[in-house]
Amino acid sequence: MSTSKTNLGQVDTLLLANSATPLAGGALFEGTVENVSGYTHICGFVFSNVASAVNGLIIEQGYQITDFSTGAASTTFITRSTYGISAGDIDNNAFAVQIVAPFAKILYINGAGAQASFRLFFGARILRGL
Repeated sequence: MSTSKTNLGQVDTLLLANSATPLAGGALFEGTVENVSGYTHICGFVFSNVASAVNGLIIEQGYQITDFSTGAASTTFITRSTYGISAGDIDNNAFAVQIVAPFAKILYINGAGAQASFRLFFGARILRGL
């Protein structure tokens, strides 16, 4: 059986959003709408010492920048993937979504309590020849 190593030069990552600023109870972190054309996956992770709201991690994708709402999750013309984040969870806090549209945005809605610690990373990746 032969083994081969992955050439890390074949993985390109584009940083879309990140934050280490704790949120107040019920507060919203909202990334900007980003062009992800040519990338294959959206991925990242979230850590918080407070649980998110129900399905409080939201990844939205759409075909036009004007399809996205500001200040809240979009309700039409987009597709979205949602996740709940448990307090202090480092085992189930990562996500990966296949890109299906040229634009994407992330939102995170905090649970009821104020956070003492928060980390969010949101990126797009293209995997070539793997």
